[in-house]
Amino acid sequence: MAMDRRTHGSGAKLRSVPAIIRTALRRRAIMFYTGFCRSFWGMDLGEGVRISFKARLDKTNPRGVHIGRYSGVSFDAVILAHDFINNRLVDTWIGERCQIGCCAIVYPGVRIGDGVIVAAGSVVTRDVPDGCIVAGNPARIVEKGINPGKYGIRVDTIPPERLDQEMILSEQADV
Repeated sequence: MAMDRRTHGSGAKLRSVPAIIRTALRRRAIMFYTGFCRSFWGMDLGEGVRISFKARLDKTNPRGVHIGRYSGVSFDAVILAHDFINNRLVDTWIGERCQIGCCAIVYPGVRIGDGVIVAAGSVVTRDVPDGCIVAGNPARIVEKGINPGKYGIRVDTIPPERLDQEMILSEQADV
């Protein structure tokens, strides 16, 4: 059996020192950025939230942005909490364990439930119930009954030998 040059005997990939340093620095920078959004802008961001540096969160009404624990917001996603045309400031809620795909737009006043995956490029104009995948413009439910792990990762589709236990959010830890 030939062994891949990038792995050692156990099959785990070896990572170079620069890659390890880059990953550690990026994680710290993301923690700093979410802390800045919490303290300076007053956004309600849950524990472990990951927001891309290129994501655009509403700065007109930053206190109206609410994102639950272990959710991720990808690059070029837009989360609005104000309606300029109707001159109103509203709250926009994103639940726990959600993933907002790249270039998605979440309209002001929308409530996205827990464990929701918003596909890339979707435009969410209405409330979304828990545990589903939405896609399209306007966003429509394409799959129901999902239960993703942290950051909206589909743990039910990953083979058990490749599953990272840290991605599973333990319900017992919440008690």
